[in-house]
Amino acid sequence: MRFTVAGDDGEPVEFECADTLTSRWVCGEILEGKTYPYLPFVEDARVVFDVGANCGATTVYLARHYPGAQIHSFEPGREARAYLERNVEAHPNVRVHPIGLHSADQVVPLYKGNGDTILGSVFRRDINLDESEPVELRAAGPWVAAQGIERIDVLKIDVEGCEVDVLESLAGLLPTVKVLYIEYDSRAARCEVEELVADTHELYVGIQFLDQGRCIYLRSDIADLEVATTHLRRLVMEGRTASATPSSGGGTQ
Repeated sequence: MRFTVAGDDGEPVEFECADTLTSRWVCGEILEGKTYPYLPFVEDARVVFDVGANCGATTVYLARHYPGAQIHSFEPGREARAYLERNVEAHPNVRVHPIGLHSADQVVPLYKGNGDTILGSVFRRDINLDESEPVELRAAGPWVAAQGIERIDVLKIDVEGCEVDVLESLAGLLPTVKVLYIEYDSRAARCEVEELVADTHELYVGIQFLDQGRCIYLRSDIADLEVATTHLRRLVMEGRTASATPSSGGGTQ
């Protein structure tokens, strides 16, 4: 399915995703800036990670707002990655990686979603089919170090249950992360995410339920800025802080 949506800057964005109402809605919300809103007061973002990119809505959104940054987009699923690669063709600052990030190097089955690529997961759930494909996961911290990457300014993680594994492996780089967009899929993950970022980040805004949610964390020095509070008030007034349900950001893993 190809469609055009007005971005949060008013410019039209052409995009391709699976031909389902779910994909169309989820990708539209992302591209309109409702799911992972751009924070213009966060300056000098040079390295951006989209972990669990799926068909690339978040990658495209971040690439448009950070044209001077190197965008690293991770998607191990073959079908979703095909959409991703086509969608980022117009964005030379994007590098697509055909792997997922985790806490250890491994090859695991990626179970297809029942009716949509955004539901793919390395965990077999009620919403997944028995059909799967082998995918490569890499230990996030060692992989980043091997690439010579010393900072991640903007980090988005939507990996269908592997979010804690990714964060733990990237613990050494968390102090460099200015903005963290993250989805969690269990009560345990919610508590562990909060504990992992407690020393370096503060919750900016989030949609949190008992066993699932989507949050934006700011590094503490940035959260202290008056402009952070001012911008949050504007997001609330515009209704852009809770427009999409948790666990619908489009990640695969």
